[in-house]
Amino acid sequence: MDNGRTRARNSSRLLLAILLALVPLGLVVVRFLEMPGDRVTVGAVVGGGLLVIGALALPALLLSEWQSGRE
Repeated sequence: MDNGRTRARNSSRLLLAILLALVPLGLVVVRFLEMPGDRVTVGAVVGGGLLVIGALALPALLLSEWQSGRE
């Protein structure tokens, strides 16, 4: 049982680290890479990728915290 709690805690820390890394990266992308609305650029692809990763990591973090709280 203790091994499961340790693994849940480590995965929560990893997800939190991913989210904390995405915020500054997203700001850098928005600030320094060009994102025009009429064509696809490297900045748009990188920004979209960061949004997708954040959209997957945030619910995973919330659900892992909720599940570990129930156990």
